[in-house]
Amino acid sequence: MMEEWGYPAIGVYICDCPSAGHDMILLDYSKCGKAGEPEVVHIDQESKFKKTFLAKNFETFIRGLVSEDHFDV
Repeated sequence: MMEEWGYPAIGVYICDCPSAGHDMILLDYSKCGKAGEPEVVHIDQESKFKKTFLAKNFETFIRGLVSEDHFDV
């Protein structure tokens, strides 16, 4: 994704989103460096790779996930 679509090389991309690859979830090492604990962020390709904070770390991100049944669709 970094080479083909130009996503920033600031961490490890852990999953894409239902938008067919136009946004992804990233473990962002840009603030903590290689030895620190990364934040979890959302990167939106269609918004010039806008970064949106999701969680202070991976554990917090996972613990915050809920079933899709939680939302009215």
